[in-house]
Amino acid sequence: MKLLCLGDSIMQYNDWTTYPQTGWVQLLDRFFVPGFKILNFARNGRSTKSFIEEGRFDKVLQNAEKGDFAIIQFAHNDEKIQDSSRYTGPEKDGQFRKNLEFMVNELKKRGVNSILLTPVTRLIFDTELTIKNSHGDYPEAIKETAEKINIPCIDLTTLSVKYFESKGQHVSRRYFMNFGEGVYENFPDGKNDNSHLRADGAYVICRLFVSELLRLTEK
Repeated sequence: MKLLCLGDSIMQYNDWTTYPQTGWVQLLDRFFVPGFKILNFARNGRSTKSFIEEGRFDKVLQNAEKGDFAIIQFAHNDEKIQDSSRYTGPEKDGQFRKNLEFMVNELKKRGVNSILLTPVTRLIFDTELTIKNSHGDYPEAIKETAEKINIPCIDLTTLSVKYFESKGQHVSRRYFMNFGEGVYENFPDGKNDNSHLRADGAYVICRLFVSELLRLTEK
């Protein structure tokens, strides 16, 4: 049994060239027994549409075996309405929901059980302690799709919002790619990125995910 991870840059593996950016799946092995196999297929900039059309989902299927599990987390790039190569709408019977269903159903044919994840929140605060909804209708579309096809959904949007709101805007910056100039060699001019995580942020998301996973398995 292994875990197949499908998603975008919030999940993607980052090497030394993009340090300190860290996809949260990079730290997930710390929460499993040694030797448990995690295959990370997530790639920067991908939506459900481009992930399928570029053949990346085919690679997932090639590695899928009966008894595996898959976690699927998209939305950040499906939201980009100005980019027809990536955009999918979240409306009922829209392409976003259809793509999620397609991936889950194709994996099911190979004996793989899937879990849908809502996206990690962006760090955009309305006030010091209130995060703005920057994902629109996509989290709800994911939850409704999971309910429709009767598979689990872990609402990382809500969980991450609650966590970072509890820390406040100023403290929460340490979890994301927000820092001044001269701190990291890869980014000498600093960075103001409210989407991508540093290692501490990736660890937080892993902990939220695993805690909820354990809760689901206890049902």
